[in-house]
Amino acid sequence: MSSRKKKLKGKKVSFKDKDWYEVITPKIFDFKPIGEISGLESNIVGRTLETLLFDFTNKYSDISLKLKFRIVNLNQEARKTNTIFVGHQYTTDFIRSLIGRGSSKIQTILNLTTKDGYVFRLTTICTTLKRARNSQIVLIRKIMREILKEFAQSLNHEKFIAGIIFSEFQNQIQRVAKTIYPLSNCVIVKSKLVSIPPGGEDKEIPDDQFDIVEIDVKRSRKSEIRRTERISMKKLTQTKRE
Repeated sequence: MSSRKKKLKGKKVSFKDKDWYEVITPKIFDFKPIGEISGLESNIVGRTLETLLFDFTNKYSDISLKLKFRIVNLNQEARKTNTIFVGHQYTTDFIRSLIGRGSSKIQTILNLTTKDGYVFRLTTICTTLKRARNSQIVLIRKIMREILKEFAQSLNHEKFIAGIIFSEFQNQIQRVAKTIYPLSNCVIVKSKLVSIPPGGEDKEIPDDQFDIVEIDVKRSRKSEIRRTERISMKKLTQTKRE
């Protein structure tokens, strides 16, 4: 390499040239700080950080759920950065634990637009207690899609995020889908913020009240549970204990 190219390469940035900034979560997470990050003022914006839901709730059941935030701007004087929520994901070990031997895995990936124009991509998995028929799987997948669409159309993004993270949507899917075939789990294993509307920002901290979604389920004879296929929950729990 010539001396001219070495000069054009520029001066190397040392650790002393970098500053520390405190990372602040969005309004829907009550502006809670989640740590510090070092870097130059020019390359801080756009970075993505991960943290656990456990850090917000202190519940060990939330230790497998990772939240993702992206830095959107910084305050040089206060040495603080503001972030937006860009998605969540469960750990690989947790997802593997959902699928038992002899069960059916029902997965759907869906892009949903909230009432205020935010677009999220959700990956949802339902697992049955035993192997279900194809007609039952099709009907359960339809229920998953219809309930998620109904919530997205009626909620702003703040409350939509709360429904994803705190299992409200999963519980309502399971409430309806278990009438088709008994489910062992229903989890939104991953979400991703695809697009933000112009001028989009967090305007409120959502409450924990959600309306119950009712959808019309058109059953076919093939999707009904035959008497020979019905699972006794009492017998199943007894055999597991033994």
